[in-house]
Amino acid sequence: MRALYWFREDLRLEDNPALMALCADADEAVFAFVQPDTAAWSRSPERMGEHRSRFMAESVMALDQALREHGNQLMVLHGDPDVAVVEAARQWSCQAVYSQRCHTHEEQVAAAKVADALPHYTFEGATLVHPDDLPFDVEDLPEIFTRFRKKVEKGGLRVRDLQPVPEIPPPPSDMPDEPLDLDIPERMGGLPKTTMHFEGGAEAGMKRLRHYFWGTRALSEYKKTRNGMMGWDYSSKFSPWLAWGCLSARTIYHAVLDYEDDVEGNESTYWLIFELLWRDYFRFIAMQHGDRIWHETGLKDAPRNPVTHHPLQWKDWCTGNTKSAYVNANMHELRLTGFMSNRGRQNVASYAIHDMGLDWRACAAWFERWLIDFDPCSNTGNWLYVAGIGNDPRPQRKFDVDWQAERYDPDGVFQRHWNRLGEKFPCDPGAVS
Repeated sequence: MRALYWFREDLRLEDNPALMALCADADEAVFAFVQPDTAAWSRSPERMGEHRSRFMAESVMALDQALREHGNQLMVLHGDPDVAVVEAARQWSCQAVYSQRCHTHEEQVAAAKVADALPHYTFEGATLVHPDDLPFDVEDLPEIFTRFRKKVEKGGLRVRDLQPVPEIPPPPSDMPDEPLDLDIPERMGGLPKTTMHFEGGAEAGMKRLRHYFWGTRALSEYKKTRNGMMGWDYSSKFSPWLAWGCLSARTIYHAVLDYEDDVEGNESTYWLIFELLWRDYFRFIAMQHGDRIWHETGLKDAPRNPVTHHPLQWKDWCTGNTKSAYVNANMHELRLTGFMSNRGRQNVASYAIHDMGLDWRACAAWFERWLIDFDPCSNTGNWLYVAGIGNDPRPQRKFDVDWQAERYDPDGVFQRHWNRLGEKFPCDPGAVS
């Protein structure tokens, strides 16, 4: 059988159940990735900015190289994903399409359209815990994370074994061997040499894992340092590779177990697994609620906060020109690097919703544009959480931004650093809509 593999949020060969299934079934294979449309859309001037575009392109190029080392190659398609995949499958006489299952409404609609045209086999591979291994159905997901975690951990956390890189089938004999040519946006110049730069691809992700675990043993201090603001090693920084599927959550989990055997197991090693469960939880919420996660009132019947969304305040938040130096510094870091710490994300979200009355959906879309590690499930889930319209028992999740700045940036080093750079590289207000 000849089959097409549709890479989506799984830009890796290792620990890829959908890829393993295709390799078991197919004699020949065509591998494809659909270039996302980054043009203007309803919620933001640009759906994917230069930082995420660069990381994506690097990851796709690395995937193509990995496939070539196994005797095949990657083709990049353009247009509507469902149309492009079906056309490519028919062009190369593929009898079926294989892909990793996605969990948000937009991606599920595209997958269903492919299934209307050709047999389309999808497999779970994005979560730490396979949905079939949960002690309850996804439809019965507990409404509070703590209850979810306790139920999942009761009797021992069940995580499946890693799957090796399978034997990759060859391409069709008449497929031309053409080098992959992608435009990779250049990195922004003029930033300090200490600025964090994320490189896409599975090997780069594994390099980061080895550095954080065994190179620095920073994992042993993860719980204590994870709320830091400056530097590479205060937190794991795995999220970009997880978002694009360059690393699987199971890969990280099993590396943690190896670390506990080789070095030590402590509260910090557990806490990293704890954070992977949070990521799972937001995925399961998306599976449970579908496109409701993008509704104005989220998972509630009514909004918790008044929304004025004044256009001038909206621009001030986006461009880092609010009354809070702490918020501004985080927004400059996001725009200039594509990254923001978890502590920063919570504070700028709270400030936008509770202090400025902005529409959380517009703010979440701004994050989608700029974040290298944008994940539709985690990003939306966290915004719902802060807005009080998600899975949070508290009616309000308002942060005292001044107190937070004093606690996590007591000397003001983070604020001075990024606010100076924000002045040096100002955001064009005209790009905000």
